[in-house]
Amino acid sequence: MNIQPEYPLENTFGLTAYAQWGCSIEQIEDVFTAQAFAVENNLLVTCLGAGSNVILQPKISGLVCSMRIDGIKVLEESADSVLVEVGAGVNWHKLVMESLSHGWFGLENLALIPGSVGAAPVQNIGAYGVEVGQLIVGVNIVDGQRESRQIAQKDCQFAYRSSVFKGQPEWIIVSVVLRLSKLPLIESSYPELQSYLQNLPIASPGPQDVADCVIALRSSKLPNPAEFANAGSFFKNPVVVKEVGFAMQELGFKTFAHGEDYKLSAAQLIDRALSLIHI
Repeated sequence: MNIQPEYPLENTFGLTAYAQWGCSIEQIEDVFTAQAFAVENNLLVTCLGAGSNVILQPKISGLVCSMRIDGIKVLEESADSVLVEVGAGVNWHKLVMESLSHGWFGLENLALIPGSVGAAPVQNIGAYGVEVGQLIVGVNIVDGQRESRQIAQKDCQFAYRSSVFKGQPEWIIVSVVLRLSKLPLIESSYPELQSYLQNLPIASPGPQDVADCVIALRSSKLPNPAEFANAGSFFKNPVVVKEVGFAMQELGFKTFAHGEDYKLSAAQLIDRALSLIHI
């Protein structure tokens, strides 16, 4: 591994940004080397995936590690499910598509989310009725004491767009273990997705149809970072008590059941606010 000064940083917004020091993490041993270098030089260590959901300053102090650990490994397999370990540097959408090609299901609602696998547990990425925390068995990390260990699903503290990893910046995620189904059961309760699937000329949509619909829906709303530089969509939809949810419904806002509460659409709130500004 080569630790370099003035290290260029990848990001989907296309900003020119450099780290004081930087390196590419391609195997777990690289993490230990990077941590040792940081300790010797009194540097803060930051790990960066594909650079989506971030707006970078021109110069980032410390040591920035670009996560590039690759690989999808089958750990266990049965007639009904498969346990896979995925490198933190694997492109998220590539994982979704490759899983479908193998007949492994559960990730299809999360198609076309930008970023890498290692970033997925941090925010507990979710879309169209599914959160990745539902499928995670464990997350393999190297902690601030340079010890490698697995954080079990029950200890990840997964919640809406949150996890234990948000409060542990010194932890570096190196791989994620997921249990995927071999049974083509689909999650289509999300109203927008449900409506889209009902308009398809097929009686019983499958996981690939769900992925295709999600890709179409996301493509209609968000520009492709490869074609139009952007930081992606990382709104956190506000969750309100049911009384407020009912009041927002009366005002014409979309609401979604979230346990005993209701979730509002942050995008719709922003659009409505902008329309008022333009009046």
